Amino acid sequence: MPGLILDFDGLMVDSERCLADVLLEVLAGMGVTASYAEFGHLFGSTEVDEAWAALVEQWCGTAVTMDELDARLDPLVRPRLDELPLLPGVHELLGEARAAGWGVALATGRDRGRLGPILERLGVDTAFDAIVTAEEVARGKPAPDIFLAAADALGQPPSACTVVEDSVPGCEAALAAGMRVVVCPSIVSAHCDFPTEALRVASLEELSVADLSFGRI
Repeated sequence: MPGLILDFDGLMVDSERCLADVLLEVLAGMGVTASYAEFGHLFGSTEVDEAWAALVEQWCGTAVTMDELDARLDPLVRPRLDELPLLPGVHELLGEARAAGWGVALATGRDRGRLGPILERLGVDTAFDAIVTAEEVARGKPAPDIFLAAADALGQPPSACTVVEDSVPGCEAALAAGMRVVVCPSIVSAHCDFPTEALRVASLEELSVADLSFGRI
């Protein structure tokens, strides 16, 4: 049977917006005006530290380093992230996939140690046949490693898998893995230029396993 592979942040929970809004709040407190358009394309990858460092320098000069900014963000972001609900359509999509006999995997940059309790709180801790995190593969998105590992864990060839993502690096990684990809952008990434091969929906409520099965999307 086919495989369905989901990202987590920005797709299952609105964490990208949460982080982005806290970043904008902290920057505003430093007298810096910024917008989603300046950094939305960087979300979804663990391989963009240099790009973030350059952006922080552009915003703040030498007043603060990336590490120092992270230290300000972390205590503000974590409590908010831990309270986020599932986004609309997630439960339904997961349920449809399981009912149809699809293998279902989660491929995420989240730390596995913190991920488990969050999935349990959200009621989806038993929804996945496999979970692969960025720390368990050699390269993060946009490299295909995490999606190839997820397909392997499901026992499926990449060509039999559909990835649902919210970020540009995630879409690029899925396509590089030879998989079909559906993009459901968050408000942070909605302005980005996604690969033309990615099918786009505005909400997971628009996506059904039946549509994927019969090529209607």
